[in-house]
Amino acid sequence: MYRSWADFYQSDAQSVYGLWIVPAWFLLYWLLSRPRGAGVEPRATRFMNVYAPLFTIESIIDPYATGPLLRRFGIEGDAATYCMVPFVLLGDFRVFWLLFEVTAPEGGVLRAMLRAARWTLIVPIVAFGMLRGLEARYGALPSASIWILYELGFVAIALVLDFVVLPARFDLRQYEVQQYARTLVRYVALYYALWATADLLIVRRGADWAWALRVIPNQLYYAFWVPFAYLTFFSPRYSANRRSTQRSR
Repeated sequence: MYRSWADFYQSDAQSVYGLWIVPAWFLLYWLLSRPRGAGVEPRATRFMNVYAPLFTIESIIDPYATGPLLRRFGIEGDAATYCMVPFVLLGDFRVFWLLFEVTAPEGGVLRAMLRAARWTLIVPIVAFGMLRGLEARYGALPSASIWILYELGFVAIALVLDFVVLPARFDLRQYEVQQYARTLVRYVALYYALWATADLLIVRRGADWAWALRVIPNQLYYAFWVPFAYLTFFSPRYSANRRSTQRSR
């Protein structure tokens, strides 16, 4: 029995094994009955059928590698945080890689990867710079401050993508591709906003129930991202056939 929401959140039941359920079912679904069709962007269909299993497996490895595996080797404190950083960056990279591959498949996978890598570095660089500036002005800050700045930074960059970058990239013939891409960044903005809200409540108010709130973005990030991106990609709402029908009207 858990004495608090914080105890539950920090348990392996929530932070590891509870995050495996949806990815495991999705991987089975992908193997046995994945959708047939071109999806929102036919040129990215093959990419999506590699991306989905690759990052489903990664989402299963991540919470175990950054939790029980680190503890098994006695890695704790700052050393554990440093070990987590590559997984954090990879979690953001997967978003940008999918986004740029779907919106510009003619550029090729390598170009999308390089562009995604550049965008992945924006938030950590800005968040670290802001942290140093705030510490210079106000002195030592709570250890969670870097994560709050990171989370708020990603909400900001998702909004810039949603309302500035993506609308400028497409004409009306690519409306469904644009809407799919904007749906992805709104999904990401949601889980980062929930993380930031929960962390602010924990740091500023000491609200134990905010640890329960933190469970939601954990599930959205680890468990549901790949199924959401994959099934939405093949949704009839965004299908290439639908675009062809609309253009013929």
